[in-house]
Amino acid sequence: MRQAYSTQLAWVTGILVLFIAGTFALIQSPEVLESPGIIAVTVGQPVPHPVEGHEHCSSCHGIKEMKPYPINHLGWNDQSCTKCHEAAGGEL
Repeated sequence: MRQAYSTQLAWVTGILVLFIAGTFALIQSPEVLESPGIIAVTVGQPVPHPVEGHEHCSSCHGIKEMKPYPINHLGWNDQSCTKCHEAAGGEL
């Protein structure tokens, strides 16, 4: 009886951990959300400065940088920024 309960508890815990990890990965991956059949992500605020010459967003933007970004952007690379944010004039 005790072994059966332990096995069931291990299965339920494992499935729960996988579900939470998968959900977190989807939230943190804008590329996955752009796949066909999935609703597009809301477009972010326009970039108030020219993007040319400032392609490395993480040099100024970060959790503890001059212009912080939201915590849910943590771990995104610089190419991910231009998927949701455009330059104020519309050119990237």
